[in-house]
Formats: sequence, structure tokens, C-alpha cells
Amino acid sequence: MTAAEQITTPTHSATAGRMRLAVTLVVAVAVGFAGCANPASRNRASVSQNLETRFGPSASIPPKSCPGGQVLVPDGLADGRPISEEQAVVLALWNNAHFNETLVELDLTRADLITAGLLPNPEFVYFWPEVGKPLKYLVDFPLESLWLRPMRVKATAAENERASSRLTQLALDLIRDTRQGHADLRLAQDRVAVAERAAALRKRVLELAEARLKAGDISALEVSTAKIDSLRADQELIRSKYDVTTAGERLRNLTGLSQYSFALTAETTPFEPRADWSVDDLTADAVHTRPDAVAAAQATAAAAERLRISRIGWVRFLGLLDATSGKLTGHEFGPAARVTVPIFNWNQGGIARSRAELEQLERRQQTVYNQIVMDVRTAFARYEQARAELDFLRAKTQPEVEAVIRRTETAYKEGNVTFVIVLETQRQLIDTIARDALLRAELRRSWAELERSVGRRLLPENPK
Repeated sequence: MTAAEQITTPTHSATAGRMRLAVTLVVAVAVGFAGCANPASRNRASVSQNLETRFGPSASIPPKSCPGGQVLVPDGLADGRPISEEQAVVLALWNNAHFNETLVELDLTRADLITAGLLPNPEFVYFWPEVGKPLKYLVDFPLESLWLRPMRVKATAAENERASSRLTQLALDLIRDTRQGHADLRLAQDRVAVAERAAALRKRVLELAEARLKAGDISALEVSTAKIDSLRADQELIRSKYDVTTAGERLRNLTGLSQYSFALTAETTPFEPRADWSVDDLTADAVHTRPDAVAAAQATAAAAERLRISRIGWVRFLGLLDATSGKLTGHEFGPAARVTVPIFNWNQGGIARSRAELEQLERRQQTVYNQIVMDVRTAFARYEQARAELDFLRAKTQPEVEAVIRRTETAYKEGNVTFVIVLETQRQLIDTIARDALLRAELRRSWAELERSVGRRLLPENPK
């Protein structure tokens, strides 16, 4: 062996050792990053747990959609058993087709989170040797993916969190709509009862008029007026019965029972909530904890991470391991690198767009804040209005009307008042009863809206 060979061989051995070390380090780093676990993703169970925290155990969603379009139907409902407000809410969260469709958004964001955590595969290029052309092959790996991965994971994790909060808010909206639909069905049933009572009163007045006609105290014209009034009451009864069908169909759609044709009947349970909170306390609670406020903050966080990525994500830094046939071995390795040179394009447009999106989402947070404040204050005012008006009607108006009715009927039998006065007092009684039913429904509707606006159940027996 010549002196030159003695010098060259150790040098090549040292170079090959360094190359093996470099390859080992790159592979170890890549494997290490590939094995890093992604942040815990949000799924249906997360939304369900959030709802249960806000509205109790009954406000849960199924772990997955029922296969084959199957829906949940309580026992006895098809046999005419009344449906309670709580049952209607459970059915809506489990059966509502639109809500179950929207829940798939969580799966989409979870898939994006998985994708963001993956590293790209190395690429292998091989050149077949020809006469006068040595064998050559190389392996390249995008090294920039190693430091971009945490930012991408953070951005998609924020999007997953945003989707979870958004779906929680949609669930709160569905709960509100279902409770209001149940209140509307009960109001329609109450209006049928009012119409039946009105028809019975009109018939009673007609009987009194016919008795006085036989006694010669009134003319036949007054009897005709009483008869027409009785027929109009019967007509109102017919119309109110169809209103029950209309309200029932809306509740059927919300609860996902559209494929069934049995009639729905709302359970008539007493409901007399009284709020012991100030509107300022409720507003302060809502702007920090309501799901759409949380979703807006998470969307802003995701946009901030996307801006970071846009500033450096355009860089391409490939680590290369090139091998060619050489004098010492059949495939001598040599390191190489390929880097983007930012002379003309460093993603100016992408950065500007990401910055604009971030600003838009930051401003949207203020929009959501203003909306929440308006929602809570408006719902609280409507609740107080219904509560005050109902209390006044029951304490003042209703007792006075009932007393006048008794005095008027007695006076009419004795011939001391005209038939017009009897009709007017009867109308006042029916209007009072109908108003009581309407205010009870409005109390339920406004309370459902208030709880949705705050984002949690407000228990009257356990005020904040």
C-alpha cells in the first residue's frame, strides 16, 4: 500500500463515520418528532360533558349517530302519553338531523389535527448506471417540517377547540328552540281549553237569552245576536284545534320524530321561575363563559398561529444524502442541502392575508361580546316583563273580572242590564283567561331564552 493510500483510507473512514452519525441523528430526530403525541382532541364526549356541566345530566348527546336513521322514541309517547320539556330536549339532542349533521365538523377538525401532527415521508431517487455514467441515488427529507409541526398542531388544535365550543353553542340554541317549541304547543293546547270555555259561556248566554225571550223580556233580535256570538265561539274552537297540530309539527321536527305520525301532547307542569340575579351579574358571567365567546377566542388563537406559519412556512430546507459510485466503494455518501432563496417571493400575499384574517377575528370577538350583552339584557327584560304582567293579571285583573261576571249574570237574569253588557263582560273574562295562558307561555319562552343567553341553567331554587 502506498503512502497516499495510507493517508486516504483513514480520511475516508472518518468521513464515512461522520456521515453515518449525521444520518443517525436525522433519523432519530425525525422519529422523535413523529412519535410526539398530538394534544387531546375534542369529540362528541367533550361536547356532551360541556352540556351536562351547563344544563345537567339530561343535556347529553349520543356517542355517535344512530345507524340507519334510527331515532330515540320514549315508551308510551305513541300511545298519547304527554311529552315533558326535559324529554323533548333529550330527543332533540339525540334525534335532530341537522344537529347530528353539524356534529361531523368535530370529526373533520380531529382529522386535520391528526394530519398536522404527521411528518412528510423521505423521498428516494435512484439513477440507473450506464456506460460512462456512474450509479447515483439520494434521499431527501424536508427539515423545515420539524419546526413547522408544533405550529401547525397548535393551529389545528385551536380549530378543534373552536369547533367544540361552536357545537356546544348550537346545542344551546337547539335546547332553547325545543323548550320554546314545547311552550308553543302547550299554549296551543291552553288556547283550545280557552276556546272551549268561551264556547260554553256563549251557549250559556244563549240559553239565558232564549229564556228571557220566552218570558217576553227581550226581542228576537237580541237572541239572534247571542246565537251568532255562540257560533263564532265554535268557529274559534275549530281554528284553535288546528293550531295545536301546527305547533306539534314544529316540535316533532325539532325532536327528530318526523317519520312518526302520532300526535304530540305537551305535559302541563307548573312553571313559576323567579330570578334573584341582577342583569349585570348574568351579563358578566355570559361574556366570559358562553361557548360562542370561547369559540371566538379560540378562532383568534388559531389565526395567530396561521400568521406565524405564513411568515416562515414558505421556506423549503431539504436535507440530502447523495450517493454515487466512486473509487473507494460502490456508493459513496455525500451530504447536501437545498434551501429556498427569498429573492422575489417570501409569501408577502399569504402573510398579508393571514394578518387580515387575524384582525378580522379579533374584531369579531368584540362583535360576539356585544351580541352576548344584548342577548342577556333583552332576554332578562322580556322575562321581567312577562313575570310582572302575569303577577298583575292574577292579583288585580282576573279577580275583578270574575266578580263582574257573577254580578252581571245575576243582573241579566233579573232584567236589570242589557244583553250588550253581558256580552262585554263575557268577552273580558275570555280575554283574561287567554292572556293568562299567553303570559305563562311567554314566561317559559323568555326563561328559555335567558338561560340560552347566559349559557347555563339558572336554577330558581339555587340562585347564584
